[in-house]
Amino acid sequence: MLNKKKMNGSEVIKKTEVPGSLPYVWKKIRKRPLAMAGLIFVVGLLILSFISPWICAHSYKAISMREAFALPSGNHPFGCDELGRDILSRVLYGAKYTMSVGVFSTLISCVFGVILGAISGYFGGKVDNFIMRCLDIFQAFPGILLAIALSTALGPGFEKVIIAMGIAFIPIFARMMRAKILSIRGAEYVEAATAMNCSTFRIVVRHIIPNALSPLIVQVAMSIANSGLAASSLSFLGFGVDATTPEWGAMLSTGRAFLRTYPHLCIFPGLFIMASVLSFNLVGDAIRDALDPKLKD
Repeated sequence: MLNKKKMNGSEVIKKTEVPGSLPYVWKKIRKRPLAMAGLIFVVGLLILSFISPWICAHSYKAISMREAFALPSGNHPFGCDELGRDILSRVLYGAKYTMSVGVFSTLISCVFGVILGAISGYFGGKVDNFIMRCLDIFQAFPGILLAIALSTALGPGFEKVIIAMGIAFIPIFARMMRAKILSIRGAEYVEAATAMNCSTFRIVVRHIIPNALSPLIVQVAMSIANSGLAASSLSFLGFGVDATTPEWGAMLSTGRAFLRTYPHLCIFPGLFIMASVLSFNLVGDAIRDALDPKLKD
């Protein structure tokens, strides 16, 4: 979108952001200090998690029984766990596991949910009824309970937790996509594409899905936080990653036995879980407000 202003007899073209575009959304996020703080925290934590083996004074897997249950100090800012492993290095290194589960499981849910929702909403009739009844079966179970059942069937492991979480939250994206497509299926540009004898695949992929993505983008930001929290819950209950993996939920699970005597084993992983979930939610709220046409400045 271009705005033209005359200054001293000459035309000056000022470029403005189109509502809904990436520059426009970024501009809105920058105006939200809390959202920027959340974004900086998430990005910074991801960077630290990958470089932690080189910047931390102690290895996340180094065992020192002489320092078992060491309290926070200058040498170990977050203290040590029951095996004398440095909690700070384990928290930083474990961030990649917790956040990766949230990101990749949400990606699986979004891709398959968008496909199912698009097919259901566009074709309607018996196809819509069949897909929705199948999703009803999934949604008959609470999300975390379904994730526990799938994780138990697949077995423990990082990749299997991602698959279990991804399958458990497919109905959320499928129903959202279906509802959006039902509202735009009769739009003029869809009818024009049909009149031009465009294929069904082209109509759905090029015209319908791109115009139904706005609410999905917001849901993705929210689901990353929810999936990461659910993954930590699975690990805490013993259905997630292996207990030896420095994942925040697994660290909470091993530290709960010493909660009364050495609370720092649970305090620091718990604080990072809370801060990461809060950060993703703040960013998601900012994206939602930027994409909501009713909240224009």
